[in-house]
Amino acid sequence: MKTFVRLSLLALVVATLAFGLTRWLAPHSHADDDEMAWMKTEFHLTLAQTAAIEKLHDDYNPVCMEHCRLIRETRTRLTTLEAANQRTTPGYAAAQAEMTRLKGMCHDATQKHLEAVAAQMSPDEGRRFLDLTLPKLAGQSHDAPLDPR
Repeated sequence: MKTFVRLSLLALVVATLAFGLTRWLAPHSHADDDEMAWMKTEFHLTLAQTAAIEKLHDDYNPVCMEHCRLIRETRTRLTTLEAANQRTTPGYAAAQAEMTRLKGMCHDATQKHLEAVAAQMSPDEGRRFLDLTLPKLAGQSHDAPLDPR
């Protein structure tokens, strides 16, 4: 009987750890929920506004992730060329031009997304949202979506 209880407790611990790990590693993070909860409170969003903004975020997230992926790949290419002492090569110049193009594309797309989000809010809250978020675009790391907070 003692063995059964011990095995049951061990199974419970393993199951709890597995559940915790899958929640922690899942593609949908609690940060997304936290961000929406913050936005709902900070910008006094109605349920309809919250739902519309969540849809905008869900639709834009794959676009944003693709932009970040392309930028990271180009950053890696530049780093590799720098390590090989090839800063003066046409390949390096092309990679720099590609990086500039990708960052511009990301900036423009993110700005349009933020403006679309602001358009779902009341005019005053939308302006306040843009005043808070648009300045953060210049410092965007391209490692993850922009955090408006």
